[in-house]
Amino acid sequence: MNNLLRCGLVAGLLLSFSGCGVSGPKTQYYSLFPGVEANQEARLEGDDLSFGVGPIILPEYLQQTSIVSRNAGQQLTVSGVNAWGGDLNATLSRVLATNLSTLWQQDDVWAFPWDTRARPNYQIRIVFEDFSGVRGGKVTLKARWLLLGNKGKQQLAVGSQELSESTSSNSAEAYVSVLNNLLKRFSISLSKEVKKELIAHEENEGH
Repeated sequence: MNNLLRCGLVAGLLLSFSGCGVSGPKTQYYSLFPGVEANQEARLEGDDLSFGVGPIILPEYLQQTSIVSRNAGQQLTVSGVNAWGGDLNATLSRVLATNLSTLWQQDDVWAFPWDTRARPNYQIRIVFEDFSGVRGGKVTLKARWLLLGNKGKQQLAVGSQELSESTSSNSAEAYVSVLNNLLKRFSISLSKEVKKELIAHEENEGH
């Protein structure tokens, strides 16, 4: 083997070994967190007030650990390096339950699933039709909700809400921050709507 060929083989081996030590970017994990303050306007008073929040239903494209956004058209972007730190359905149920508990100033508010032997008196089921948007652009929360009474046996009210907000940049952190703020705004709106429906239901029951 001549010297030129030997040098070429050595150089190739060195390049291959150096390539083995190179790894891609590390996955960054994000989550949503409660973030409301007690609100006198939303405060609930009464006996036997217990609430369950859930189940939560998300569009199919959001039912994954990767953070999903959209481009200006109809194309979805599934991030390969940004992911949720847990199940998004469970996270939404937990954050909404905590926010509503704070707003209503009621401790007996539980995220789905709950103990079937101690079902809450009221249940709020939520279908998210959209909870995504463009990184660096408009982000939308669109949801329908159903209020049930009598431990889930009686339909009391239905409602819907659509909220949007623009992100400050195209970073994943800015995108998640806007999603979190939209969830906060939805919690505040939902707390007031449910309170109004409960008052109306109690007045009808009194007649």
